[in-house]
Amino acid sequence: MRALNSRSVPDLMKVGDVPDEDWSRREAARILAADGGKDLKITDVRIDYDISPDTGSAELTATGRTGTTLRDTFTVIRTAGAWHLVIFEDRPLPPGKESSSTDRSSS
Repeated sequence: MRALNSRSVPDLMKVGDVPDEDWSRREAARILAADGGKDLKITDVRIDYDISPDTGSAELTATGRTGTTLRDTFTVIRTAGAWHLVIFEDRPLPPGKESSSTDRSSS
């Protein structure tokens, strides 16, 4: 929430565990334009380690200064002992990896 509230691109990239590259700075700017600076305060967190001991989901509820409520669910992953939210959607795939697309072949 601190990264969002302060509209900090570097802090948001750290939370998302992404490298400082053009794509990640662009996406961080988009995220902050949509949800940054709202003085959000977390009012509820529910974490479920439903995938593995190092991967799960976090359901967050936060309230902003205007009284609006924000609810969202994120994947959380533990990398080198630190937990990170999967908030960056445009993360490039590592070399040799393919997308896990759910599109089906028409053949």
